[in-house]
Amino acid sequence: MLPKGWKLGFRNKLLVASLLCLLLPASITLYISNSYTEHILRSQVIQNERRSLEQESMYISNLLSNMVLVSNYIQFDPGITLILKENWQRSKLHQPDTAKNVLEFKEVTEKLESVTSMMEKTFVTVLTSDGQYYSNYPYAKLDVGALLQQPWMEKARQQPVFDLYWAGVLDNYIPTVAQTSPQVLTIARNLKLSSNSTYATVIISIAESRISQIFNDNRKGQETLLIAPDGTVLASRDKTRLGQPFALADELTGTADSRFMDYRNEQYLLSSLDIPYGNYRIVSLSPYREAVSQISATHRWSTAVQIVSGAFFLLILVLLVRQFTKPVIRLDGVAARVEQGELGIRSGVRGYDEIGRLGKSFDHMLDRVEKMIEQIKVEQAQKRKAELAMLQSQINPHFLFNILNSIRLRIMMRGDEENAELLFSLSRLLRMTIQQRDEYTSLHDELHIVRSYVELLNFRQADEVTLDTDCTSESLGLKIPRFLLQPVIENAYIHGLRQESGRILIRTWTQDSRLLIAIEDNGRGMDEVTLNRLRAEVGSEPPELEAMPSSRLAHIGMSNVYERLYLTYGSAFQVTIDSIPGQGTTFLFVLPEEIPDQG
Repeated sequence: MLPKGWKLGFRNKLLVASLLCLLLPASITLYISNSYTEHILRSQVIQNERRSLEQESMYISNLLSNMVLVSNYIQFDPGITLILKENWQRSKLHQPDTAKNVLEFKEVTEKLESVTSMMEKTFVTVLTSDGQYYSNYPYAKLDVGALLQQPWMEKARQQPVFDLYWAGVLDNYIPTVAQTSPQVLTIARNLKLSSNSTYATVIISIAESRISQIFNDNRKGQETLLIAPDGTVLASRDKTRLGQPFALADELTGTADSRFMDYRNEQYLLSSLDIPYGNYRIVSLSPYREAVSQISATHRWSTAVQIVSGAFFLLILVLLVRQFTKPVIRLDGVAARVEQGELGIRSGVRGYDEIGRLGKSFDHMLDRVEKMIEQIKVEQAQKRKAELAMLQSQINPHFLFNILNSIRLRIMMRGDEENAELLFSLSRLLRMTIQQRDEYTSLHDELHIVRSYVELLNFRQADEVTLDTDCTSESLGLKIPRFLLQPVIENAYIHGLRQESGRILIRTWTQDSRLLIAIEDNGRGMDEVTLNRLRAEVGSEPPELEAMPSSRLAHIGMSNVYERLYLTYGSAFQVTIDSIPGQGTTFLFVLPEEIPDQG
């Protein structure tokens, strides 16, 4: 599932898997929770606003209901209506009775005070057709004439006998309380005779501030308003809005409603509820952000706690995973160093769990491997010595016997110094071959052996082979395996020169801590097929000594040379062969100056 080229270790894979198992369900849960929370928040806000409006509507309805009850009481109280009718008749007949008017005024005023004493502060005014008035409040400075001239008063006097006129919010017409209550909510009712003649008008008012105090405008930007049927504001905590048209009046439906809408570049919740008096409606307008602030704060705190808890759990998880996987990482590092050849290192991981037992077993395995490698080294060293001794003893005895017989016959037939010198060369060669048991010799001594060998070859053949050397002084003292060059000279003599006259050149020099030995002949050379077969025989791959047949080990040739070089230097040497048909062949050995430790 990872992009190509990415590699994760065991610890990182475990961490990624743990994070996915933790974060993926948590993210999905948080997303679903936020989605449902938004829906629940909206429903909760609507319900809260609805309950608040219902409570406020109930309080306002009680106030308006008291006003209606007072007007009904005045209209249907026999004592009050009788006094008002008699006063109207005396006014019509122009028969004033001052003493009786005083007594009647006292009686009506006491009844008005009595009926309003147990309710909210309500201002009751009864105006008669002749300009007299009765009230439950101090009447000093009341300008009845100015009151009768008010436009709303004319509309009130035109109402049917049993209908209430809802005048709305007016400037307070009572001088004694106008300063404390600048606006009042007012209703009016006509009292008429059977002849449809008005004999009195009842005016009932309450302070607008008493209504606006009911509104619960605690949140920033929230407004609660009492709206008249024509869309004007009757009551509000913001007094500048009284009597002004409500901007969203057209959005109000005929029934109770709550919905979200854009207003003032922000989302608002508009809720409304009808009041059963005067076709009034209470309206709440609150910013959604403020309405859900408390619930949102709780949700944010809950989310923050979840995130902090998740982060803390992730930290604990990472620390535990690192602690749990530390032995595994240690084992991996040890295995990598063992792969690089550091067999002496140990993990040191111990414990009573599976990883501890694995570390202990791994260390024991390394102990056994190291012992086996040491044992194999000893066995290989012994085997190498035996094989070198065997290879060194594989010079063809028939050749030596033939030479000896030839010398013997020649000495028998002639007795000259030349034959004596040949016998000396042969003796020297036999001495170096048979008596010397050292595996290595200097290049200088090896060249002496080769020169004796060529002298003996020339003795057997009619045509002589010239042996030339071109060696640097620093190369002559370097050690090489004994009898390294003799098989190459023999190969050049037999296959290159075809046992005829010719020239063999041996050049030696050092370069970059390497000894280079070049053996060149001017023989017939080799074709491509023969050259490739010989290169394959002395190729760069190490021979499988255990798999070699005994016939190959007994063969004296280039494979013998390569086997001895590999047993001596391992893979730290090179053998290259170049040949041109008709021009000759060149063997080049590239050997380390120092012979490796054989253990």
